[in-house]
Amino acid sequence: MKDENKKIRLRFVISMTGAMIAYYIGASTGSGQEFFQAYATQGAMGMVGVIIVQVLLAALALVIILTCQKHQLDSPKDCFIFFLGKYVGTVIYYYTVAFVFCSLVQLISGTGYIVSQYYGISHYIGSVVLTLLLIASVCFGFKRLLEIISAIAPFIVVVMFIVLLIGLINGTDGIAKGSEMLLAADNVSRIGSTWWGSTILHFTYLILFFASYYVSCYTVDRGATKKETVLWVAAAFTILGIVCFMMIASQIANASLTIGSQAPNVSIAAAHAPKLGIALVVIIVLASYTTTAPIALICAEYFAKPETKRYRIMGIIIVILGFGVSCLGSYAQIINVLVSVSGWIGVGICIFAAIYRIYRKVTDKETAKPAAE
Repeated sequence: MKDENKKIRLRFVISMTGAMIAYYIGASTGSGQEFFQAYATQGAMGMVGVIIVQVLLAALALVIILTCQKHQLDSPKDCFIFFLGKYVGTVIYYYTVAFVFCSLVQLISGTGYIVSQYYGISHYIGSVVLTLLLIASVCFGFKRLLEIISAIAPFIVVVMFIVLLIGLINGTDGIAKGSEMLLAADNVSRIGSTWWGSTILHFTYLILFFASYYVSCYTVDRGATKKETVLWVAAAFTILGIVCFMMIASQIANASLTIGSQAPNVSIAAAHAPKLGIALVVIIVLASYTTTAPIALICAEYFAKPETKRYRIMGIIIVILGFGVSCLGSYAQIINVLVSVSGWIGVGICIFAAIYRIYRKVTDKETAKPAAE
């Protein structure tokens, strides 16, 4: 009753919606490489898969955030232990340290390759610029960072949507032919061998990517009501669903441009909207920042208490290490290995979490019966 009587804070809902969108559309989504491997390579059915994943991610957000509110879980470790038990939860918690760091690496790498593809300069330049921005942002703290990235989100969405719409309307191949080309292509990296397998693996990979972020969303404002949480989650993933559907449709319709490209969305922009392409590259660099900055801070939280000097020092060290590792492989290779391996680990986590929570409910009921009698 207390939550029901509280007035919905529209500014909070808009801010959290923007932050979620900005975090989601990092270099891998903005460039299109990750989603190309997961969905466009599966042809027309990839458009179905990408919508299914947005629905599942919204449901996951609500489950994690509302569970954290109900049980007052203040850290990712508490959340993992709740869903997976003390031992497995702790192991997965520490695995996510490596996973989140690898996500940081692929985003720094992606930014470099995007700038390189469009401007014809060394990919190290784009990576260095983003690294310097990240080092500066570590000093802001997570709450202030959310305010910054939520303000950038509308520009990211609008520019991406326009570029993808133009690409879809003026597609070089069309959906039908493009789908055939992509399904027949043997020179593309795929997350899974089927559209549904690819969809499952990408979703389970994203569970690891988003779980810690969702917990941080709860800790930003522990007093947020259930209505406010449902509103911003629904708004964010409705917008993301539309943008992601447009992205996959445009990539398929321009298969002759996207096959072999490190940054499919940039290739589409360069061919159909060169003037907007310049804006898209800038937007993608901003999007990379809005994703990698929170990741750097989330990584730092594994080693130090937030808002402390040690926390900031660890954040800077992690960013510099991320830049160093990003120089060791191509962007497409980094994404393919990270998503494929972590996707299968995510499948195991989902199965174990379901079994463990059912087990806990059954044992808790049995324990409660003697007390009731």
